[in-house]
Amino acid sequence: MEFILVFVISFFILFAAAIAFALGRPPTYRPSRKEIEQLLLDVVEKKASTERWEMFLSLPINHDPELEEIREQCLIIAYGDENSRPSGEGIDGGIFDRRGNLRIQEVLKRLTLLIKAEPVSKIF
Repeated sequence: MEFILVFVISFFILFAAAIAFALGRPPTYRPSRKEIEQLLLDVVEKKASTERWEMFLSLPINHDPELEEIREQCLIIAYGDENSRPSGEGIDGGIFDRRGNLRIQEVLKRLTLLIKAEPVSKIF
């Protein structure tokens, strides 16, 4: 009797897990332009968390090529490249120093223009 009870309970648990995996979506990082605009504003205003900023920098944005360019520009600001050195660390809770914040503001202006030029509806 115990065997049947354990078998039935295990069957239902495994069946529920199989259904959840079959019908569930894999986790993806698909930020919108507005979300990234708010993140950049938070960075400038020293409100952004380091974890949120590092997640934005570390994960590629495949669904929006223009937003990926914004991310790459932010990567260059944060870590530098062969043409520019990385921005310094900020004080009083800021991610960047004054020069880094100015560079982030330039990227933010570009992103704001992209958002304004974005079509209201998309045809699929």
